[in-house]
Amino acid sequence: MSTRLFGWRDIPALHRFRKDCIYLNSAWLLTRGRLSLPSAMISTLSPARDVFTSITIPEDRDRLPLIGQVMQLPASRLAQLTFLMPEKAIHSSTLTPLLEFLSAQLIEQGILRILADIDENAAAYESLRSAGYAVYCRQRVWQMKDVDSQNEKQPSWRMVEDQDILAVRSLYYNIVPPLVQQVEPFPSNHAIGMVYKANNEVMGYVEPNYGHSGIWLQPLIHPDLEDLPEVLSGLVRALPYRFSRPVFICVRSYQSWLEPILEDFGAEAGPRQAVMVKHLAITQRALRSLAIPSLEGGQAEISAPFAHSENRHS
Repeated sequence: MSTRLFGWRDIPALHRFRKDCIYLNSAWLLTRGRLSLPSAMISTLSPARDVFTSITIPEDRDRLPLIGQVMQLPASRLAQLTFLMPEKAIHSSTLTPLLEFLSAQLIEQGILRILADIDENAAAYESLRSAGYAVYCRQRVWQMKDVDSQNEKQPSWRMVEDQDILAVRSLYYNIVPPLVQQVEPFPSNHAIGMVYKANNEVMGYVEPNYGHSGIWLQPLIHPDLEDLPEVLSGLVRALPYRFSRPVFICVRSYQSWLEPILEDFGAEAGPRQAVMVKHLAITQRALRSLAIPSLEGGQAEISAPFAHSENRHS
């Protein structure tokens, strides 16, 4: 069995199995559409890109090859599995060497973790667990219907400003569980997106993810915020450059109380997904030695013995 980077000679296999593909990046899938040949072929053009596509070929020619792709997320040390294909070829004997090969490519780029989101009922779910991926969160994606613009209030969502960053960071740390924070840390030096303020406090934050096929929203909403239906509908109305693209709202399990409101809107719920991670490095506290000055400015005293005999024999 051999594993290598995807090449031009593998394009026929990509085309052959394109309808038997499992997608592991919901945001990319819903905003940019299903697999296209350029997204995989780009990994054959330059070794300095942020997309890696690899293929594992079994020694037995009667068995199918397995193709997988991973993509580095912008401005972070995270990467995301985008697809595996064909789904019928996903089992430990082919998946493990493929993922190990992709991990080796990412380690060279300084990537610390690989993420994947997958329907819990998918056959590949257990295969990913066997390959070292662990669930750290769950989510469900809702597709919003058209929001009624009649009696529209003044938009309360606006673009984030520099003075909002500390408040946005505080909102993140108060809502997101520590386990998720370890995997998806809040950016240390910037915040981009939109904020919702009530009583002069930041009570909501979202970073829209735009693609030609849709817009992905994963909002942080404070549970003490009132008039939530208006808050969510106002978010959709306030989106800049929406045009006619569909809007998808990702609700993480720690904000599941938003789901009944979306259901009342008539939003369409997708299947529950497991959000998984594989750590490529072990986080460890750095130890720093401290110099202790000698007491009274003198030399260090030689330690006395632990035990001393009272009687000495000649």
